[in-house]
Amino acid sequence: MITYRYRGLSANGSPVEGVIDAFDEQEAVARARSSCHVVLSVQPEKASGISGVLNADIGELLGGGKIKEKELSLLCSQLAIELKAGLPLVRSLNLVAENEQNKTLKRILEQVAGDVQAGHGLADSLATRGKTLPNTFIETIRAGEASGKLDDSFSRLKTYYENAHAVRSKVGSAMVYPIMLIVVAVVVIAVIMIKAVPVFESSFASMGQELPGVTQALIAMSHFMTKYYLLLIAIVAAIALAGKLYSKTESGRKLFARIALTFPGIGLVNQMSAASQFASTMSTMLASGLPIVESAKITGNVATNYLISHDIQAAAEGVITGRRLGDCLRESQWLPPLLLEMTAVGEETGSLEDTLNVVSDYYTGEVNTAVQRALSILEPCIVIVLAAMVVFILLSVYLPLFSMY
Repeated sequence: MITYRYRGLSANGSPVEGVIDAFDEQEAVARARSSCHVVLSVQPEKASGISGVLNADIGELLGGGKIKEKELSLLCSQLAIELKAGLPLVRSLNLVAENEQNKTLKRILEQVAGDVQAGHGLADSLATRGKTLPNTFIETIRAGEASGKLDDSFSRLKTYYENAHAVRSKVGSAMVYPIMLIVVAVVVIAVIMIKAVPVFESSFASMGQELPGVTQALIAMSHFMTKYYLLLIAIVAAIALAGKLYSKTESGRKLFARIALTFPGIGLVNQMSAASQFASTMSTMLASGLPIVESAKITGNVATNYLISHDIQAAAEGVITGRRLGDCLRESQWLPPLLLEMTAVGEETGSLEDTLNVVSDYYTGEVNTAVQRALSILEPCIVIVLAAMVVFILLSVYLPLFSMY
């Protein structure tokens, strides 16, 4: 329940104020009318000051209370098992909430259990309480409630989030080594430029001879980094902030989405990952009993790439006009051709759900292959760049020594 503060007028016109607990604002107004003749305002009561911070979840304060796919998969697995065992829904929600480690998810489950016990729908309560929950989770549960197969919906969501977590983990794990290599290289080079080069410079100055061009260039770079390192940090931070703000605009979303899909090596990984996400989400929505238009809209909202999300949403609008989904998706230049053809075939044969399941498994495997190919291109490029920098530093240091000898 949410705590609301209301203001109103009694039958004789005197002001009335109070606090009530209700599921939503509409219910709060209805309850407030039992205490006053005219309701003037109803607003959620918010904790303020130090108490509000102390009672807040630290995850919400720092990261928006984001719920991970692995946590959703475990949640769905537990609820599916408990519901199939015959436990009531409220009891199942309370049991899962008792053992939940994520404070945000624990709070949501406790509130939802109270709402369901008061007679409200599970999906409606999740939509009200769980602002950070994905649309796929809420809409699949809504469809399961309508069909009376809530345990099957949780089972499908468990498989869906397991696959999504597996794909994301493969990409993330594969990128750990290149990222660590770049970070270490940047730190080492910064230490050399700021600490080591000034020492060599004093030694070279005692030689009393003209230094080679590469050595002079290295010393000039060292002077610049030593003198203006705060300016460099500020420039990098400003560029990052400007990029972040630009990515919130329409043109920025399109630009970064296009780069993500066309960048050599990584672009193919993102396309395969988007295809796997589309097929998995779409098949899950269809298996839950949602209409194809609604399934396509939710799938478009879930898609992480802006251009692909836009294409899927446009395809959903095309289906409303009477066209086939496969024909509408063919207008997209970013989704892989095999996915488009298999979607059209599945739609024509009336087995779109099963076809998309097969396609999802195929692209999940292809993501791993695409990641390995991208790494086979990326790692040599990083090594070549680092080798060139090392050669530059060595030449800058040793050429004056060779000249002296």
